[in-house]
Amino acid sequence: MSAAAAERWLPGDRLPDARLRDAEGAGLSLHAECAGAPLWLATPADPAAAAALPPPPAGMLALCLGTSALTAAPGWRAYTADPRWLAALGAGVLWLADANLRLQVARALPAGEPPLPGDPAPALLPAQTLAAAPVLQIPDVFERDFCAELIRHLDQDCGGGDASGVLVLENGEQRFELDPSVKLRRESFPRDAALDARMHERLLRRALPEIARVFQFQVARRDPFKLLAYPEGAGYFHAHRDNETPDVAYRRFALSVNLNSGAYEGGEFRYPEFGPHLYSPPVGSALVFSCSLLHEVRPVRRGTRYAMTTFLS
Repeated sequence: MSAAAAERWLPGDRLPDARLRDAEGAGLSLHAECAGAPLWLATPADPAAAAALPPPPAGMLALCLGTSALTAAPGWRAYTADPRWLAALGAGVLWLADANLRLQVARALPAGEPPLPGDPAPALLPAQTLAAAPVLQIPDVFERDFCAELIRHLDQDCGGGDASGVLVLENGEQRFELDPSVKLRRESFPRDAALDARMHERLLRRALPEIARVFQFQVARRDPFKLLAYPEGAGYFHAHRDNETPDVAYRRFALSVNLNSGAYEGGEFRYPEFGPHLYSPPVGSALVFSCSLLHEVRPVRRGTRYAMTTFLS
């Protein structure tokens, strides 16, 4: 997690690595030994709370954490951890983390209804993975309520946005024009500095560390955020690359966050060089991909699709 992250971790954050130790002093690396399956992390306030922890589901790794190794309920493994790391988790809580060590939801202890993972997705067949585009999907970069706030900002404060155009090079000079043979959508830069700062903070803590881990790329620059609307019958972006012209050749990765879902049909991403698969992440989730990939946003057939986009270099 970025140093810019808040002192308290939130749903959507990926846990920083930590060295945990049991009562005998044996060590465990969180990232090396606990990733790959859902995880419970509990921070009980006292031995009684540790002994009353709920039984973990079959196959769930359950870690009872404290500044000393408490005697935990059956099925739990007790460890000590760095006090600052523990403080960021919060005291007296039970967290569910996903297989990628992203925090999902917390319940105060004692947890009458402990958080449970969803049903695992079925494994893709080899023929399906062969045609999958090299796209990184990052869940929960923006919270659902924050996405709704950004949509209201675009529709109300930004007047719904302006028609999106293209830059055309003519006689050595660039000229802006509308070109429905390329794209049709509405867009606006955010007009609220506080909203812009909140988007930036979420990228720092949730997206940029994943990009560094997956692509071994340290982001040094981002383009301004754009809020986008793809309306019914008038929203699409035909197949293109994001770094083909001299003015944008510096771009390395595109990042797009879906701000809504279910209220529209169509509007999916497609990467035609890698097969027919369509990509439409849940609300608040991001797609990150190389600007060199050919991609398109399919026409919106019903409703309005909202998104946020930027480019990283």
